[in-house]
Amino acid sequence: MRNMLIVLFVSLLLPAFSSAHSKKSHGPEPKVYRDLTLKIREKGIFRVYMPDGRHQEVNYEFKFGEPVYAEPIINDIHLDPTKPQVLRSFWDRIMLQDGSFFEIGGERLPLTCVFVSGQDNRLSGSDSPLVPDFILRVYIVANDFACQGPIRPGWPSTGGKKENWDTYLHYEVRDPTIMLPSDAVIRYRWNEFNAVLIDR
Repeated sequence: MRNMLIVLFVSLLLPAFSSAHSKKSHGPEPKVYRDLTLKIREKGIFRVYMPDGRHQEVNYEFKFGEPVYAEPIINDIHLDPTKPQVLRSFWDRIMLQDGSFFEIGGERLPLTCVFVSGQDNRLSGSDSPLVPDFILRVYIVANDFACQGPIRPGWPSTGGKKENWDTYLHYEVRDPTIMLPSDAVIRYRWNEFNAVLIDR
């Protein structure tokens, strides 16, 4: 009877131990993704090209403050439960220090937080040169002092627009060694414009 109880106890513990061990040992620790967030360019100049030739330059500058999350949130999706490969997504938010700004058309707005939605493709098993190791979707946000977006808190029951951010700079990074922004979009008071990095 005693041996049966020991076997039962061990059999109950083993799945939990295996699951915890697998989660801990599979893939990078969250600090890897926090380090990527902290490599985002803290200043930059972008140009919005207008059809009438009156192009606009937009510049920003910020300093990182306190993280919203103790560590980035990670989610793994197994496409095939019999294989170890996963699609890994991660999210991070960091508040910005006072004095961080976004300047457009002579107006200076306070930048308040950085939000990153990323993918780590190294765990997917893909060896295609067309698939980058990382994709970071970066949002540098103005006027959200609680960093609650991108969806409005309480929506849809609160009504109004689904999105919470009316002004931000958004771009993608596909090579974290140089953190070069690509496919940049500037949203200014709900109006969106494509932009090009002016790397001086």
